[in-house]
Amino acid sequence: MCALRLLRNNTSREIAEAYTPLVTIYADASCLRNGSPDASAGCGAVIIDRNRMELKLLAKYLGPVTNQQAEILACVKALEELRRPCRVEIFSDSRYVIDTMTGKNRVKTNRPLWTRLVEESYGHHISWRWVKGHDGVTFQEAADRLSRAASTGRMALLSDDLDLLDAPLYKENNQQ
Repeated sequence: MCALRLLRNNTSREIAEAYTPLVTIYADASCLRNGSPDASAGCGAVIIDRNRMELKLLAKYLGPVTNQQAEILACVKALEELRRPCRVEIFSDSRYVIDTMTGKNRVKTNRPLWTRLVEESYGHHISWRWVKGHDGVTFQEAADRLSRAASTGRMALLSDDLDLLDAPLYKENNQQ
């Protein structure tokens, strides 16, 4: 009864401002020739708006960074895509990222990248979840493939190409 009264008294603009999207992110990274001068890293992410049931894919080339740096940047790049404060659940197969962001590990190296990740986290309510890599989790596998494509091709995948993959990936996940 009280909620109904609140809705009647609010304008649609006030309701829209109070709306907090529920977002799930699967982030992964790939680094070919990790640790060498000619390393090639990429990151991939599957970003799901649970309220609108919309899917966005991300594949970025990161250059010659290490695998651990790429794992941090995968989460940074995914969070950069969010345009407003959200309730976010981030899945990663990197214990390094998950354990550091949940306070189990201290930041010892890669401090500038951790600072970027913390800054991108501001304004969001984030739950950090570890998922086993290469274990058949559809969206995590997709993030892995996107990261490998970016690191192998040494370039970000175009949004038009990524849009072509959205529908089949969404359908594949709903059939499981």
